[in-house]
Amino acid sequence: MACSFSDSSKSSSDSSTSPSKSSKSSSGDDTAQFHQDVEQYTAAYVQGGGKGERGFLSGLGELARKRGVSDWESEEGAWESIGRGLGRAEVGDAERTAYVHAWADDDVDHAHAIERGYEASR
Repeated sequence: MACSFSDSSKSSSDSSTSPSKSSKSSSGDDTAQFHQDVEQYTAAYVQGGGKGERGFLSGLGELARKRGVSDWESEEGAWESIGRGLGRAEVGDAERTAYVHAWADDDVDHAHAIERGYEASR
């Protein structure tokens, strides 16, 4: 699924998108933009009725490649951005729990990061 993102949707949450030490990118700006893209992509995916973990995670991998971010899966900020995207999409508790379970794949750290991002977006 192709998604289009606009740079006009910057929010106060942008300040919480600093790159983690485990992320490698061509610049910190690329990582910060990647976090914003992840948030927007997540919201668009959920609002568009996206189903399935593989399609979603595959799309995140493509976003990471475009931004020059390697090993995005170990990047805590990416998982928090997913949570902010769920908040932006205004998902209910049951739906959020289902997405967290599917996308974090039983990784407690990823699940907690998603929840932190979601709570920060509220």
